Order: sequence, then C-alpha cells, then structure tokens
Amino acid sequence: MVDCAKNALDKRTGGSVNGNLHVTQSVHIGDDDSGLRANGDGNVAFYANNVKVGDWSNASLHWLGNAEINGTINTHSNLVVSWGGRTAVYQENGDVHGPIWGGHLSTWLNNTFMRDIRLGHMQEVQIWRGPGIRDEPSYVITGVYNGNGDAYVDYVQRRILQKNVNGNWINVWFM
Repeated sequence: MVDCAKNALDKRTGGSVNGNLHVTQSVHIGDDDSGLRANGDGNVAFYANNVKVGDWSNASLHWLGNAEINGTINTHSNLVVSWGGRTAVYQENGDVHGPIWGGHLSTWLNNTFMRDIRLGHMQEVQIWRGPGIRDEPSYVITGVYNGNGDAYVDYVQRRILQKNVNGNWINVWFM
C-alpha cells in the first residue's frame, strides 16, 4: 500500500503511468481550457482556450481553422479542395479538375493554346512577266529570288502557316 501511494500520480509534480490509462471525459493540457475532450462515441475533440478547433474519429481528421504544415503532404488518392460552393481536384497524374476551366486543366490547355506551328507545302510563282501573288489568308512569303542574274526579282515563294490546337492543324487567319 505504501508503494502504491509512493508511485501514485501527484497533481503538483506529475508522474508516470505504466499500462493503460482510461479517461472518461477530458484531458487538460496546460490549464483547464485546452486539451482533448470526449465528443461522442469514437470521436475526440481538440480544444484551445475553450474553443473547439478540430476533432478526429475512425473516419477523418477535421480541423476548423488554418493548418500549417512544414513538410510534405502525402495522399493515397486525389486531393480535393472545396470552398465557397466550388471544388477542385488535384489528381494523382498531375492534372487538376475544376469548374473554372470547365473540367480538366489539361483539356482546357489543349483546346485553348497552340502546341506547335508549321509551314505547309511551298508554292512558287514567277512575278517578272508572270501572275505574281496576291495577299491571301494563311500564306506567308518565305522566299524571293532572282533566277537569271539580271537586276529584277523573278520568283516568289510562299507557304501556308498552320497552328496545332488540340491535335488539329489549323490554317492561321489574318484580320
């Protein structure tokens, strides 16, 4: 009996518990307004200054305010961000799905921006004593040369300028 009293927890200086400890209501840390409280069957709440700041159960960890993490967050699924009635999902393949771009970000980028440009086949016409070339949509001049060495340009070359959007080659238009 003396050994039990000697090894008991002292509320002034603390002590050690070897084995299970069962607490039926709450564990206070520091003063009596911060700590862990029973929050229903299988649910424990975190309190700070008598304000509930979060809870955990067998299904989730819920935090009511900001959370700062000075390290890596690892998920074994997609990362879902919801706020203000909107939801964005960061997927394991690096794509992001959200309403601001109407679905997957990769699809919006492919449908909106050029992925490549190219010049089409070359057309060449004689301009000295020939028909020449009028300004036409999609064509750019790629060459002008003198074929016989005199003082006049003889030929002009042009090609269609095309852009690749979402895997489709489209002729570039002008205004």
